[in-house]
Amino acid sequence: MLMTVMTVAIGITQAHADDFTQCSQSFYGGIYPEFTNTKLSNKTQELCMDGFAVMYSGVSRTPLWSAEHLDRTRLQQAKQIDREDSFHEESKLPESARASLTDYSGSGYDRGHLAPNANMATRSQQYDSFSLANIAPQSPRNNRYIWRNIESATRYLTQQYGEVYTITGVAFTNTKTKQLANRVLVPSHFFKAVYIPATNQAGVYYAPNDESERIDVISIDELTAETGIDVLPMLDIQTKREALDLPLKAGEASEGSDTSAQEPDWMLFVWAILEWLLAQLKA
Repeated sequence: MLMTVMTVAIGITQAHADDFTQCSQSFYGGIYPEFTNTKLSNKTQELCMDGFAVMYSGVSRTPLWSAEHLDRTRLQQAKQIDREDSFHEESKLPESARASLTDYSGSGYDRGHLAPNANMATRSQQYDSFSLANIAPQSPRNNRYIWRNIESATRYLTQQYGEVYTITGVAFTNTKTKQLANRVLVPSHFFKAVYIPATNQAGVYYAPNDESERIDVISIDELTAETGIDVLPMLDIQTKREALDLPLKAGEASEGSDTSAQEPDWMLFVWAILEWLLAQLKA
């Protein structure tokens, strides 16, 4: 009888879950992040969204991470699509595990995208990016300034090197975690891991979820120690150990990077101007 009850319970929580083999193109080498802290895997669900993949937590009612594979063609297509806000609950998730729009109402936190709308190449991808399964409570200044800059910088790196893999996620490192509406947990930090296949280099943007506008660049190994997640398990030991000096804004150079695969300087300058103009139009 106990086994039957357990089987039914598992069936309920996984009834709408996807299988990451359906969206393996979002991950470098087709291998998705691994939990080194197995407690984080409690009540998680794999979600294959259009254009990205999400590991969702029914405990925090937020994504733990969202994964994307970016290339120049995708970003060129994304520039043709105007932003249409369509925040919505995720129907793939059981109602008991979902965040709701009312959870965020009057909270003082922004609904922060992990996989950003500006990376989405089709209306379907854009719609999925506004799912609350891809959203976490984010400090307004962090979301609107720091995070906006590093999203632009990541697109800039994609233009330089042709493609990048990114894993954007959240961390809960405080001894006491805030909640929205006694339901949605507020992350202590946001991170964005960036891997450049052309140079076999990786680094991580790591920022406290507050109004300080502070951001650090750390290694994949350091991120694993902080979060309990190995976001890029296919990378070699040396690449995980060394942090690429990631740019904090579009147009800044990454020190120590191999620039042989970069576009001519004048093209990068034009790209930076276009990014700025688009940001002004969407503001």
